[in-house]
Amino acid sequence: MILAIVTSTAFSQQNPEHILTKASSNIKEPSDAAKQLYNEGTDYLDQKNYTAAVRQFERAIALEPDYIDAYNQLGLTFYEAASFDSAYHYLQISLHKLPTGTTALQNIGLVEEKRDHMPQALEYYKKIETIAPESPEGFYNEARVLATIGRLDESVAPVTQAEKLYVKTKSPVIGECYLLQLIIYYNLHNKPLTKKYRDLCKKVNMEVPAELQTDPN
Repeated sequence: MILAIVTSTAFSQQNPEHILTKASSNIKEPSDAAKQLYNEGTDYLDQKNYTAAVRQFERAIALEPDYIDAYNQLGLTFYEAASFDSAYHYLQISLHKLPTGTTALQNIGLVEEKRDHMPQALEYYKKIETIAPESPEGFYNEARVLATIGRLDESVAPVTQAEKLYVKTKSPVIGECYLLQLIIYYNLHNKPLTKKYRDLCKKVNMEVPAELQTDPN
């Protein structure tokens, strides 16, 4: 049994490290009017007023049908509102318009996890690795899902690559990767690596769950 699994915060507005592409993802520069509606939608989303946020993002898209970020924000809004089928719908439109859009790829993966479609989620994360091999996020999320479904041995290679890339980019969210490795190696009963990653978690002030404070049997 896997004792604990790290959840991804890729959708979180508070963790921009996890958002692989931001305002530069649009096919063309949106009009000022569309940007204003988009910004209003984002403000409503921050306030958790999902109905108002959806309305403004849809109005922005009505003005600019190729407004990729607006589709992504619609996906985010429906995700946070736990309307996962709608989130999937709008993220797929984003991906159709921009097939190399890593934000859409990653967030579709997260939606698929919520819909309990783990094999599909893995495929989206692997596409990120192909499109953006210097980004740790595809590797991290692949490893996290593999660990979640009990394929621990297979999770080692991608999580190791994720760690290398997080260190290379001096990412402030390296602690999540350390915690995932702690979970993996604890469940693999690897005492030396369990201790190593528990110590690294503590070094970067990453909270370690009580059940991982001791060595595996």
